[in-house]
Amino acid sequence: MIVSHIAFVVAVPLLLFIGGGTWLVRRLNWAEWLSMVFILLGIAVMAVSLISYLRHLIAEYGSGDKPAAFKPSDKERDYYED
Repeated sequence: MIVSHIAFVVAVPLLLFIGGGTWLVRRLNWAEWLSMVFILLGIAVMAVSLISYLRHLIAEYGSGDKPAAFKPSDKERDYYED
């Protein structure tokens, strides 16, 4: 779960800003230097979001204690009405 979230945090800003920005530059015939702006913006957003998520993970798991285990209630395990 954590690995997939990290992959999402890395891939989405790169895809949106670099892919979308480059597409906009080509589609609207903007100046080519704007592609570099979108690339740098995508990398910056990715770095900030990755650092934020890693700080959250360190705060949650860094104390050495195990996080509280999820304990479903009896209603969640009961699929049939008696």
